[in-house]
Amino acid sequence: MRRVSKTSPRSSIYNSNVYGLETKDIWTCLTCGLCPQECPQQVDFLSFIRDERAGKQPLDIAHLGVFTEFAELSSKLNGSGKIDKSGSKYGYFPGCVDSLGLFLHDVKTDFGEITTSSLKLLDKLRIKPQVLQMKCCGHDALWQGKKDTFDRLKDYNTRYIRESGIDTLVTSCAECYHTFSKDYNLGIKVVHISELLDKLGLNINAEVTYHDPCRLGRHMGVYDAPRKALTANGAVLEEMEHSKDRALCCGVSSFMNCNEQTKALRITRMDEASATGAKTLITTCPKCLAHFNCLKNEKDAIKNYNFDIVDLTVFLARQLEAGK
Repeated sequence: MRRVSKTSPRSSIYNSNVYGLETKDIWTCLTCGLCPQECPQQVDFLSFIRDERAGKQPLDIAHLGVFTEFAELSSKLNGSGKIDKSGSKYGYFPGCVDSLGLFLHDVKTDFGEITTSSLKLLDKLRIKPQVLQMKCCGHDALWQGKKDTFDRLKDYNTRYIRESGIDTLVTSCAECYHTFSKDYNLGIKVVHISELLDKLGLNINAEVTYHDPCRLGRHMGVYDAPRKALTANGAVLEEMEHSKDRALCCGVSSFMNCNEQTKALRITRMDEASATGAKTLITTCPKCLAHFNCLKNEKDAIKNYNFDIVDLTVFLARQLEAGK
């Protein structure tokens, strides 16, 4: 945010701890993870932001707050998700692709293809998981300060997972992976699907570039697995100017802050992707996918980006299908 605003993490902490003041910085912060990574005093700025937001009302929530309302309603209703009786010890959770597909029409993205692609790839690896029909993991609710909503979602999903009998939870969403790994206490192995995909045996002939989502990259330290999933299957990877722990954020966090300032961050990142000359920009976060495609497909777009923007699983599954 320092690229596009006068955000000051140090002032936010000082005003809160010394004067007891709430500044707008606690809401405009993208929680991208750069501040704690660079802080010479190793201040845990992410925990500070989350604690400061707890129980308070965000300044702005994107998409008219529909996803927040959906999560809150879901957290209060009885769950209807059935448990697969296959007995597989693997479980796959698609995340919120259904609700994304339901409400985000203008971004021209088939979010459901992430699920079907993931299952095709897992099948290729001889993994036949239970498809878990859980509620939202609660990532956005937690980072928006709505811990009560998060706790209800967490309680339901934890019971569901324990009743399923799985010992390995696979997800293709960076935010789900972060939340189940760090904010739940499941006692089972949690895997991001990118960590499994270097053994597909594909023969890809394409130049691609990869965008590191904040939740998978700086938050979880998973940088190599998505790249290996591409290069081990034959793709040529062209890195952007800022990559891995230096990667720029897409500008959207927890469905907050979708505005002109964060749009400037998206434009900067898309310009970096364009400069690589790659024909495909790949990511592993549905929000990054949605908002990059939103920028690309704007009716009055000021720039023309001539490359595809797809999820890692979708890209690899299409290559798998093309090779048959």
